[in-house]
Amino acid sequence: MSLRFLTLALLCFIGSNVAAQIKLTSGQYTTEDGYYTVTINFTDKELTLIEPNRTSVYHKLEGNVFQFIHPTNKIDYRIAVTSPTTIQTFKPAAGSNRYTLRLSSKDATASNEQFNTYFALAEKYKAKMLSDKKDAQLWSFCAAAAMARSSMNNEGFKEYATQVASSIKLIAVNKTKCPCEDAIPVDIWNGAK
Repeated sequence: MSLRFLTLALLCFIGSNVAAQIKLTSGQYTTEDGYYTVTINFTDKELTLIEPNRTSVYHKLEGNVFQFIHPTNKIDYRIAVTSPTTIQTFKPAAGSNRYTLRLSSKDATASNEQFNTYFALAEKYKAKMLSDKKDAQLWSFCAAAAMARSSMNNEGFKEYATQVASSIKLIAVNKTKCPCEDAIPVDIWNGAK
């Protein structure tokens, strides 16, 4: 009987040890709707999450869970590695709300060059918000479109940019010409209502 118990305990230990050793693939991860893409660099003890506006280093907490506590607002953020190509993000204080991100194929997300180009463009429009205050709302829409284009896949960007173009058309004097064609392609502008 004790040999059976020892075997069972050993199997449980091996099973829990195998579950603790998921090796996440570093790369770009995207939500299923394509609206949000991040870059993740993974080591056994740290997971670095690179977003368009910040970089956060998560430290291994236990098993396949990594933790980052925001230095300013002290919010506890967690990432659970559920497979070599899938993560779930959550805040323990928020209950069971989890967001799943999956490793993107190379053609599904923005390249580094695309990110740099459109991130710089977003910064240009943010500066115009400050220098041209009468049209600040317009330039904020253009900045949002450029920021989205820097990191979203094509399908997610097209949907988002169509919404932004529709919003711009509500406030634009000339609704036939996009004020920021470098951020919102002409075909998307023309297709927006």
